[in-house]
Amino acid sequence: MSKKSRHVRKKRIRLFSLGLVVIVGILAASYAVNGFGNNEQNPVNNSAEEPSGVNEDVNVPEPSEPEVEPTITVNIKAAGDIMFHPSQLDGAYNSSTNTYDFHNSFKAVKDILQSADLSIANFEGTTAGNEVYAYQGYPLFNAPDEVLDAIKDSGIDVLSTVNNHCLDTRKAGVIRTVQEISKRGMDPIGTYVQKPETRVLIKDVKGVKIAFLAYTEMVNGLESTMSPEDLDAMVNIIDEKKISEDIAYAKGKNADIIIACMHWGDEYARVQAPRQEALADKLFTQGVDIILGSHPHVVQPAQLQEYDGKTKFVAYSMGNFLSNQRIETLEPYGMTESESKYTEDGVILDINIEKDGETGEVSIKNVRYIPLWVYKGKTEDGGTEHVVYPIMEYIESSELNEKTKTRMQRSLSDTSKQMQSLGISAAE
Repeated sequence: MSKKSRHVRKKRIRLFSLGLVVIVGILAASYAVNGFGNNEQNPVNNSAEEPSGVNEDVNVPEPSEPEVEPTITVNIKAAGDIMFHPSQLDGAYNSSTNTYDFHNSFKAVKDILQSADLSIANFEGTTAGNEVYAYQGYPLFNAPDEVLDAIKDSGIDVLSTVNNHCLDTRKAGVIRTVQEISKRGMDPIGTYVQKPETRVLIKDVKGVKIAFLAYTEMVNGLESTMSPEDLDAMVNIIDEKKISEDIAYAKGKNADIIIACMHWGDEYARVQAPRQEALADKLFTQGVDIILGSHPHVVQPAQLQEYDGKTKFVAYSMGNFLSNQRIETLEPYGMTESESKYTEDGVILDINIEKDGETGEVSIKNVRYIPLWVYKGKTEDGGTEHVVYPIMEYIESSELNEKTKTRMQRSLSDTSKQMQSLGISAAE
């Protein structure tokens, strides 16, 4: 090839290479301006000059709303004094097996108690065994362990054990009663095996923290049967300083509701004493929400009250839940029929507590009552039975005779007057 030809060829190659450079430059400029490729690396593509509709098909998730907790309702059933007198012990005894069975006494209220999220009552007496003390009723109550089996089976979860009969079988009786109740999966409150870390029972029920306190006004003068140290540690006798400490403890544990079980007042008095009202006011002011009263053995009024915009509830006495106290047994002690008949009456309180899922606020939603009457009669084999009847379910029952229904009707009328006069309605 001649030198001229080679020179021409080299010139053409240089021109072609220059053309390629120009083309590449144009493409690069177009790439930068129009943003072809990865958007994350081309901020121009995200500018305000971007043509509308570029990302129409892209699904952008909406910001999610925070989930609101559901509102919780906790139902509590509360009953009064459970006592076992000699006729009840005799009626439940099986001589062929030397055992006791008290389940029949609770057969008519079992479904009511078991329907609650938590049920509570006052156990007035002891279960000290029969090695030192015989099984007996008034004045020193000591029942066989089988009473606790029946109480547990009825649906009771918590038993207040501090009352004027809790020392009937002395220190050993206090200890064994607490142990036997605990052994059956129920919670005793108010008496202890030894000095507890706290006198307050706190139970979480469906996410609602409920604190229970329990105190008694008297122990029938049996304080001297225990050392001052043991009495202070093991039995909650009403002491306003201690109660204040317990309320503060419950608050410190973020309890949603505080319930105080108070064994107080005057026996057989159908109206609360001024000292009960004064103490109730102090408890409510300090933070207690519900007061469940026992000891008078008759139904006393119940009240809904407002404290700083919050509803509180007090039942000064829920009456007898189960006992042998009635007209026939109290008249020999000097009581008239007009006084003794009310000992056959009692109530189960039906209380709904609500925890608002959005605000977390806990309040007493409503309070109703179920009127009770204790039946005493003969069984087919000649024994004696005591049965707690919810009146509204059995007032027209063919199981009961007309004389029984008449006494039941009297009980319903008197209990309704006590409860409804202050705005507490009967459960449907």
